[in-house]
Amino acid sequence: MRCTARELHHLAENNPSRSVLWAACRGRRIKPIMKPLFAILSCIFLCSCADMYVTKTDVAGGSVRTTAGDAKDSKGIYMTTNCGVGAYAPKAIYIRPFCIDNAVFTGEQTHSDGEMPIRKALTPIEFAGDLKEQLEKLAPARILREYETPRTGWLVEGEFMLVDGGSAAGRALFGHFGLGQSRLALHVRVTDVDRGLVVYEFDMAGGSDLQGRSGTLRASGLGYARSFDLVNAAERIYLVLSPNPFRYGTRADIALH
Repeated sequence: MRCTARELHHLAENNPSRSVLWAACRGRRIKPIMKPLFAILSCIFLCSCADMYVTKTDVAGGSVRTTAGDAKDSKGIYMTTNCGVGAYAPKAIYIRPFCIDNAVFTGEQTHSDGEMPIRKALTPIEFAGDLKEQLEKLAPARILREYETPRTGWLVEGEFMLVDGGSAAGRALFGHFGLGQSRLALHVRVTDVDRGLVVYEFDMAGGSDLQGRSGTLRASGLGYARSFDLVNAAERIYLVLSPNPFRYGTRADIALH
């Protein structure tokens, strides 16, 4: 935004010095820029850092050939029916609480060490609820009891490998340098019940990363980090199993010419 001639004349009368005049004009140009800049930096500060990532994946695929035609026809008709296309659009999704008995459960998780075994035992239930909330965006989802077995759709299960709550004191002092960060690692297995086939299997890891004492929208700050990490992991599983969760490339009325 440039100073108009009238504004320059007015500033020149009150501030004969050219340096003062230039500073006044430059100040007017900076003000409109600083507000959006502060807004962008605030969004980055509130939304960045904590997240979960897929570290290793196995996908069931490959071409499946089927034969059709008359029995007298020795050649038959061969059709490739898979071509490496991934599984999608399940009829229903069943979630079995993840196994945690062999996981390392450490860091700040509870008010006392005596409560740790209870919190460890309830972590799979907490995560199953988070996962159900996310996967309901794909298909009707349900958490299985120990004695229940799915008959159709997908079965999502897995194992926790590490649940580390980190240190709130470490995050308060030097969290932006990685001290006191939480860590979550787990293995996820998705089975197509109708075909009796494991269609997706992958490892995930992540945590609070470089967050500080104030935390973010996805991290706890000085609070317990476990619940934030579980929600982030459940959301990442949904994003991984969705063909296009953010609907990139979707158009309304624009056509190419």
